[in-house]
Order: sequence, then C-alpha cells, then structure tokens
Amino acid sequence: MKFYRVEGGRALKGSIEVSGSKNAVLPCLAAALLTGETVVLKNVPMIRDVDVMVEILKALGAKLSISKEEHKITVKAEELHTFEIPVALSRLLRASTLFMGSMLARAGRVRLYGYGGCPIGKRPIDFHLKAFKSLGAVVEESTEYIEIKAERLKGSKIELSFPSVGATENALMAATLADGETEILNIAIEPEVLDLASMLRKMGARVEIDARKRVAKVWGIEALSGAEHSVIPDRIEAGTYMVSALVTDGELELRNVEPMHLENVIGVLREMGAEVEVVSGKSIRVVSEPTYLKPANIVTEPYPGFPTDLQPQFTVLLAVKSSGTSTIRETIYEERFHHVNELRKMGAEVFVEGRTITIHGPRRLAGSVVEARDLRGGAALLLAGLAAEGATIVRNAEHVERGYENMVGKLNKVGARIEITEE
Repeated sequence: MKFYRVEGGRALKGSIEVSGSKNAVLPCLAAALLTGETVVLKNVPMIRDVDVMVEILKALGAKLSISKEEHKITVKAEELHTFEIPVALSRLLRASTLFMGSMLARAGRVRLYGYGGCPIGKRPIDFHLKAFKSLGAVVEESTEYIEIKAERLKGSKIELSFPSVGATENALMAATLADGETEILNIAIEPEVLDLASMLRKMGARVEIDARKRVAKVWGIEALSGAEHSVIPDRIEAGTYMVSALVTDGELELRNVEPMHLENVIGVLREMGAEVEVVSGKSIRVVSEPTYLKPANIVTEPYPGFPTDLQPQFTVLLAVKSSGTSTIRETIYEERFHHVNELRKMGAEVFVEGRTITIHGPRRLAGSVVEARDLRGGAALLLAGLAAEGATIVRNAEHVERGYENMVGKLNKVGARIEITEE
C-alpha cells in the first residue's frame, strides 16, 4: 500500500502545467484499434489507467511505442490476436469497456470478463449493450463474461436513455465501420467525447455532432486510416489545482488548459467571490485572499453542468473556505460520498442525506489518518491535508495515481510538502 504524508498550512504559489485529459485519452487509445495503420497520440498523461490500457492493447496484438518524456504513444494494431479482453486487466479499470465498440467494429467480436472502476455507485453498461443491439450485434451475457458479435454492423437509430459518456463513445466507435448511416440521440457532449470525435474524423470517419441538440450522425465507411492526434488538457485536473490554491490561501497559474471547458466551474467560483482570471487562451490564474468565500448550492450534472468529478474537491473547498451553509446534490453517482466520513475525522462539518451533502463552514481542519476509496475522493483528501494544521496521512494513494500525473511533484514544486511512502 502506498500513502501520502501531507504537511498542511503551506500556501501554494507558482505555476502548474496541466496534463492531457485522462477521460479523453482512454477512449482515444481504444479507438486506435479501429485501424491497422499507425495512430500517434500526443499530450498523453502518464498515469496508471493509461498503463493498463497499454497492456490491454498489447494483449490484443497491438504494437506500441511509448515516450514518457514526449508524452507520446504510437499504436499499430495491424493484426489482432484475440477477441478477449484479459480478465486480470479489464477488472482494473472501467475504461476497459471502451474496447467493446472498437473491437466489435474491427473484429466483429469481443468478450469482456467484467470491468473495474471506482466504487462510487452503480455504473451498468446497459446503455452500451442496447446501442450495440441497435446496430445489429448479438449480445450474450453470462455470469462470467459478456460477449458481443456481429458479422457486419448496420447503421441504425440509437436513442440513449441517459447521456452516458461511455455509451456515446462506444456507439461512435462502433458506427464508424458499420454499413450505412447511424443517428445517435441524447448523446453526452463532454469535451472528452468531442475530442474522440475529432480523432475519429482525423482517421477518416464521417462523424457530425450537433452539441446543442445532443445528436450525432455517423456514416460508416469500409476502413479507417492512421492519424496523429493531440489529447485535450484535463479539465478535472485543472479544477483540482484551482481548489488547491483556494484552500491554501495561495496563488497559482494553471497552464495548458481550455478555459471554455471550465466555464461552469469558473462561474461557481466567481459567484463565491473567488478571484479567477483567464490570463490567455491557455492559462488560468487563481488567487486566494485570507477572507472567506460565500457559500454555494451546487448540483452535479452532465456537461455543460457542474462535473461530478469535482464534487469531492469542492466539498473540501466549501468546508474550509466558505462562510455559511452550502449544499452539493450529486445526481450522477449515488455512492460518491466516501470522502465525507474521512473529512469528518479531520474536523469538517459535513453530512450526507440521500444524495445531498450539507457543508457548514468554515472549519479549521486537523491532520489525521484518512483513507482514499476512489480517485477523486483521494485527491480531495490530499487537498484537505494541504489545508489542515499538522500532518495528514492519506492511505491508498494508488487511487490518486490512476488519474493524476505526478500530482505530488507538481504540488511540491509550488510549495507543498508531500512525501510518498510504501508499506
């Protein structure tokens, strides 16, 4: 087990380079299987989830070249050796489900032995399977695996009951090589989904998206080609570091960001009274004053609403920095509250009832031993440690490393004091 030892009470000051998006690169890696030609991905975050996706690609037969210094991965899947996603790898992350769409389109068959992910609530893949069935695939479900087969997918009309990011991405990938036209209704329009669509177009796919209407149209073609694609910056990482500046009374400039992807988050912070300045098209500056912020009432929603992946971090911000009572209603994941009890150990006055967190602030947090149960919750506890008096131990730090590239190194560079220990 790996854990962080965080010395609190140190203001963060300086600049942080935001990495490529975790939630964008994973579907892009899966999409590399849609062609036998070379696909080059740039601005790739070197994180644990990417490592697992790389191992899955290798197991399926793809040849890879990785440059960590250049943040670049080259994939060539000229031949696929198997249609089965290795169980030891698929159960390590939920993004293993994204291979269903690309494998089905390319090989006509895929078998998945379960899938992993953070324990933040039920995340069934019913929407994905329904989309595949609409395209003419046969789905076989057993207690051990899910197998999907189709001699040739056929374009169809797909209507998603919920704008699921993963289901939208799988449907887009599967439809690129299907016969005829596919129309997908009620799609997710997260920046990461649009980034995948951009990559698919570079590979020759005929994809059109009307974000305002939440509609995608795909005209299937015979084969896709290789391409080069630079992954968008990680808006969740950027939002996390924005909070880190505020809870430590610091001042940070975040570089390599897309401010338009964070409009809702920036809007909430400004309504609370925080100083957030878009310095340029690729940079955001956040300054924290010693005074307290106003309370807020936040509801997590699909994009362009407030992102569920920043809910735990904002729970910390409201507990530490806002004066009064705030609420966050979590509408996406029914169990994304594991961080709340850990924050209470540190002195935060936070409560959960149903799907709503009530936060009474401000409170001075005290260093404690806390446990990360999931990726974003673990990041939130690290932020709480930065704001606390004394030392905080965050156990199960591996969760954080799944989605943040060199988070400890980046924070230490701007004034934090965090040590990593394994036991």
